[in-house]
Amino acid sequence: MTSTVLTLSAAADPLLNQVDQLIKDSLATPFPLLQEMVDHLPLAGGKKIRPLLVLLSGRVSGEERNASKRRALVSVAAAVELIHTASLIHDDIIDRADRRRGQATLHSRWESRSATLVGDFLLSRAFDLISGLEQSWTLLPLMARSVMLLCRGEALQLEKTYDYSISEREYFRCNYLKTSQFLAACCEAGGRIGTAVPAHIRALREYGFNLGQAFQIVDDILDFKDYPEKLGKPVGADLEQGVITLPLIYLARRQERFRRLLEALKTRRIMLSPGLRESIRRAVRESGALDYSARKADQARQAALQALQVLPQTPARTRLSHIAEAVLARAGESF
Repeated sequence: MTSTVLTLSAAADPLLNQVDQLIKDSLATPFPLLQEMVDHLPLAGGKKIRPLLVLLSGRVSGEERNASKRRALVSVAAAVELIHTASLIHDDIIDRADRRRGQATLHSRWESRSATLVGDFLLSRAFDLISGLEQSWTLLPLMARSVMLLCRGEALQLEKTYDYSISEREYFRCNYLKTSQFLAACCEAGGRIGTAVPAHIRALREYGFNLGQAFQIVDDILDFKDYPEKLGKPVGADLEQGVITLPLIYLARRQERFRRLLEALKTRRIMLSPGLRESIRRAVRESGALDYSARKADQARQAALQALQVLPQTPARTRLSHIAEAVLARAGESF
């Protein structure tokens, strides 16, 4: 058992079983085809980082003993997992991805129109779970804005496809929209349900933001390594689809030959053959790009841990720190 699994195991939460059950109950439908597609989704089990962030953030000031607030935490934890899964379904359609977490994607097994319907169904169920809560007046705007930013992130990524001239600042902006702002929203939602004081809610958002940046950079690193089980998608997928990641930005900035090569890919003057793809991946590994990216991920991890310092010393805070350590360990174990 790897240290990542051990660390995440230490951060697990007894309410996750209730989250799984609520997701299952929420997605029951009388339409057989829709139910078959829903049942195909890998919703049960897994690490469930986003629901876990909601549950733990709801207890940063101490164990939540109010039954209605515990139910609210479970409902929002289920909702964010549904939102996340819906975003993956839509991403897979846009990216024409055939595999996700070791199994066929919805649109590759059925059709894109049906897969889109499933994604929309999950989003509707997510917001229905939130709308029935006492705190819905603050949680609905929070999650609605987060989904809007997810869409903007996908649009920005499409706009920047094969654009290897983007700056690191633009790269981190895209990370914010597609990943870190949603993790920040998960933490804020939990804190608001747990009635954390404003300073604690700000700290939780800062933690989630930096955790998300570290998480995305680690994914970028793993895309150049042969660890598809850690990515949940085939390695090299980002390179194949023209998604600009930090290791590629580093390579293009340091080596003129590869910058010209990447620009040629953008204008389709050359095609990304298997041999060329492996040549680029090897150049990334040999250029120091992965070490550089790992340092950036570590800076984000340290910022996440620093944000936790204003929170009281509780088991929930300790578990949040474990999650930050585990995210970076995903990359560290693969070097």
